[in-house]
Amino acid sequence: MALMCTAVLAAAAGCSSSTHATVPTEFCKVPVPKEALSPLIPKDGPVKQTYAALEGQPGAACALSADGHRVLYVDITSWDRAPDPVNWKTEGSTYKFAAERAVSFPGHAAIGSDGAVVQANCTSRNAYMMFGVYFFGDRVENTPTGYKKLQRFVDALVPKETKKFGCTK
Repeated sequence: MALMCTAVLAAAAGCSSSTHATVPTEFCKVPVPKEALSPLIPKDGPVKQTYAALEGQPGAACALSADGHRVLYVDITSWDRAPDPVNWKTEGSTYKFAAERAVSFPGHAAIGSDGAVVQANCTSRNAYMMFGVYFFGDRVENTPTGYKKLQRFVDALVPKETKKFGCTK
């Protein structure tokens, strides 16, 4: 009888075999606020990250997977030259609902609901960083306002990455 009560209590307490996703405190080796990262991560499944430094030029490739499925990939490159001219109105045309968006750091961005292209200006006029952000899975909101969750992430990540790579102070 005691065993049966324990089983009933465990079931009532919501024990299950699914794992709730844990929102990491860092992404791409910099701290990112939970409120910027959690909207991008599905609710269930283990979260895994990968980080690879680029060879031959400063930068990195970072990925985040949840429950075995990639949900976020960011490609970062640092350039020691002035940026080429970019038409930011058309730059993000491969992403859904993309448009040039104002960002919280010196630079430019085309951000859509499923991806972004970002140029961050360095302290030196002859240097900049480029970020390719790719967002996958059921957390993507393909609506005219779906870009907002990705923009929160970009605004949180980019200034920390530019400092990490010595682009800004």
